[in-house]
Amino acid sequence: RTPPRQCAALARGAGGAAILLGIVVSLVVAAAMIATTPPPAAVVRFGIAEPRVERSVGGKLNTRLRVGVGRDEFGVVDRRYNRGAPGPSLLVSPGDNLNVNLENDLGPEAPGDALRTGLRHPNTTSLHVHGWHVSPYEDDVFTLVPPGARKTYAYHLPKTHPAGTFWYHAHAQGSSSLQVLGMLGALIVLDADHRRLPPDVVLVLTQTNVVAGKSRNYAWASAASGSRVKPLAASPLGVDGDAAALAVKASLKGPPLNATFFAVNGRLRPTLRPSQREWLRWRLIHAGSNDVLVLELDDPTACETLVVARDGYARAAPLRGSLTRDRPLVMAPGSRADVYAACVKPAVLRSRSKGLEAYLGEGSDVYDGGLLRIKPAPSEKLEPPPVLPAAAPVSSLLATPPDRVATLEMIEGGPVIRDGNSYTEYGFEVVDGDGTVRVGEVLEWTIVNERYGPAGAQKPQVTTHPFHLHTNHYQIVSASHGLGVDYDVGDWRDTITLPTPGNVTVRFRAADFDGPSLAHCHIFSHADLNMDHPFTILPAL
Repeated sequence: RTPPRQCAALARGAGGAAILLGIVVSLVVAAAMIATTPPPAAVVRFGIAEPRVERSVGGKLNTRLRVGVGRDEFGVVDRRYNRGAPGPSLLVSPGDNLNVNLENDLGPEAPGDALRTGLRHPNTTSLHVHGWHVSPYEDDVFTLVPPGARKTYAYHLPKTHPAGTFWYHAHAQGSSSLQVLGMLGALIVLDADHRRLPPDVVLVLTQTNVVAGKSRNYAWASAASGSRVKPLAASPLGVDGDAAALAVKASLKGPPLNATFFAVNGRLRPTLRPSQREWLRWRLIHAGSNDVLVLELDDPTACETLVVARDGYARAAPLRGSLTRDRPLVMAPGSRADVYAACVKPAVLRSRSKGLEAYLGEGSDVYDGGLLRIKPAPSEKLEPPPVLPAAAPVSSLLATPPDRVATLEMIEGGPVIRDGNSYTEYGFEVVDGDGTVRVGEVLEWTIVNERYGPAGAQKPQVTTHPFHLHTNHYQIVSASHGLGVDYDVGDWRDTITLPTPGNVTVRFRAADFDGPSLAHCHIFSHADLNMDHPFTILPAL
């Protein structure tokens, strides 16, 4: 990664003229980049349109993800895989091999893009298998795939890998917040006895925002990155994000694009239609780029629920009575939840923005609105108790003394001007202890999210920064406050909200694989702007 000071110096010398040339060229190129062929047909199950499914055969799944541009039913133009958003759902079993041929058919970057220091490289990508325990040389997010290039990702899933709900998504630093709107899909590792479990419904929750904020605003971020793809017809191209955001906001006449909103499998508030008392497994994937979800059913008596897994790891005992006002299901961007649900009357699955400020902070973006309607069909059938998935094969580290201890801080500084746009300065650094990571060792990290603002004028933090770790899941050891809201001591996770202001302590074993890995805030625009901690897992001694 080019140091920011070096990038800024280059930009002062040559960036301006090159960017202006890119704006002119983009007007000619942008229209030709929008896909004109329809997306692949979805499969409708229980009333819900699900992405097309590809499943491994004989221990292998070979698939192609072709990156292009398409328009969704809301009029938003985004980058996507295989003309669909979400992309295909990939189903494998422990021990399988997954080969993904990634073909980047996006148009060239604007001249001068390499000189940018803010959001950048909007047509350059990489791929991440979120939550998978595979070699970081296979889950290689650092090697970029530029426009016109191809890369084959070969993943070898261990035979001992937990069965569960994972996902894949674009992960090039500088452009992931732009691309994740459509470049994503479900990644399911099937249980060995999956036919005995309740039928599952994949629910990929994606977020669209073209009116609010700056780097989290798709219109603002597109313009600020120099993107040649106009997110809406009213979006001006160029480097002025403020002008783009204002133009889009002024052009919107009514819902849904007069606010941010979530879609489920690309549809706005679809209706799930199970039979009464029929157990289904909801595979909830929070694929949104920014907002935390605090999920509840508007009628707490409508469904019996069991949270059987979080972040792909099945719990030893399910959580009962969740998705209520008193016990909502909190999901950070990137996290997943497997929920068994049996419903007897209509309800709406919604997220509420108020009520958890003491944990999430007063300034966190928490979505408020409905996501999914549930309308059970009448049935007199009595359903037996559901078979639970086998608990993830992991051993607790709570009684294991760590080999190394470190403190890492989420850094949210003051404003900084990059490429003519105002950004917040972000970082994620080891501030105390030994941050070395070596195969076989147990690491204890305390993740701190306690202050924000420029040096010398810092204030108590008001915004949560979701913590995601590549390669290895971690176990919750302690937290400054808020245990029981998103997680509890002993839980295994890969993406969590942080108590704000506060901290959380986790332990993980650097098992099996050495190589370049990453920890970062899973608000995509924050990670794009350097709220990440690249590190190397060293070979065992």
